[in-house]
Amino acid sequence: MSTEAKVGAFVVAGLVFMGIAVFLLGDFTFEKRYILYVEFADVTGLSDKAPVKLSGVAVGKVTGVELIDSKARVVAAISKDVPVYRDAVFSIGSTGIIGSKFLQIDQGKPSSGILPPGSTVRGEAAVSIEKALAKALGSLQELLGGLNGEEDKQGALAKNLNATIANVRGLTANLAEMMADTKPAMTRTLNRMDDITAKLDSILARTDEMMAAINSAKGPVGAMLHDEKMKNEVKETVTSLKETAGSVKDILGRVTQFRVFWNYDWRYEHAIRASRGDIGLKIYPSGNRYYYLGGSNLGNNSDSNRYGVDYAKKNTVDGLLGFDWRFVDFGVGVLRSGGGARVSLKPFAEAANEMVKSVRLIGEGYDFGRNRVVEGRSFNKPHLNVAAQFRPHKLIGLGARIEDLREVSRYQSWVNVSFEDKDIAYLFGMVSFGAAGTKGRSKK
Repeated sequence: MSTEAKVGAFVVAGLVFMGIAVFLLGDFTFEKRYILYVEFADVTGLSDKAPVKLSGVAVGKVTGVELIDSKARVVAAISKDVPVYRDAVFSIGSTGIIGSKFLQIDQGKPSSGILPPGSTVRGEAAVSIEKALAKALGSLQELLGGLNGEEDKQGALAKNLNATIANVRGLTANLAEMMADTKPAMTRTLNRMDDITAKLDSILARTDEMMAAINSAKGPVGAMLHDEKMKNEVKETVTSLKETAGSVKDILGRVTQFRVFWNYDWRYEHAIRASRGDIGLKIYPSGNRYYYLGGSNLGNNSDSNRYGVDYAKKNTVDGLLGFDWRFVDFGVGVLRSGGGARVSLKPFAEAANEMVKSVRLIGEGYDFGRNRVVEGRSFNKPHLNVAAQFRPHKLIGLGARIEDLREVSRYQSWVNVSFEDKDIAYLFGMVSFGAAGTKGRSKK
């Protein structure tokens, strides 16, 4: 083969390989697609060749992002076999808090009709993480300012929170008044218990003297009780008296062991511009074990949202048995009316700075057998949530959450209010004392 032929063959092979590389790297496809145009005020980092997902499933790609009349227009190439209904909601989603962006389509209803190729639709305004955090901090500042400001300048959340705190204070005041009414009787009871304990100590002392006389067989009592049968009965009586005295001291110690915390959560879901509230009690009877009882997603089931579909189940209950260790807080039971568990990691529990020390990474899982249809959408995967939180103040916590990772993956801002209520803790202690006393009396 001549040199010219070899050079020509080399050039042809190079052109073939170059064509293959351009074909692969240029993301060419033989799949038939149609074009939809989506207009946004801000695409928030959405890039060319980003995936298009319908209900979480990839159905196409973004082939261009253009600026037309001060608006961002996204060119979406969608598989020809996938119809998009006219009332579908277009938004910009994210694979995580700082993950890559994609064009999200929440499918509408078939009765609305199918969007024809080349249609232009309006997308829901995306909220960036920076704007969301700034808005959350602004909302917190407004909340804190509203709590201390004039009543006519307070927002709805501040008024509701103030009303809730006022109701809690009223409740604790009533409990304090009730405890004040019962305190004299309890004082007399405790004084009587002290008298009983003193008498038991006196009886034990005398019993020791009697046992010494029995063992020595001196005096009339020793002579009368010197036989083995009588001696064993006296020893059993002394042992029973000692066990009774120990039980009395243990019951009195339970009154001061209880710790009770009020917990209020306000969560704002940016995709549908809606907020939800949770409230509950966290009860520590002793040590690191606790019980959590409360309500979640409190709201009116008849409320509609004009910014998107709200898939959350309203007015549910929480009931957990948990253990709060140094680096891990673990609870299992009922979460939002479904069986599940919650794990909270405290990676900086030994840090010197209190704000860093308060950082928590939280994971929740519940409703593992979920299989239902909500607003025309099928849900058949477990409900999984992840969150992160820190506390700039011992009463206030700030954080971010991603709800329902396996299905709709919606981002939320999160504000938590938590404080200890010693009056209710004292009441639980007294209930425990009464229950223990009743149990003791039932054995007679």
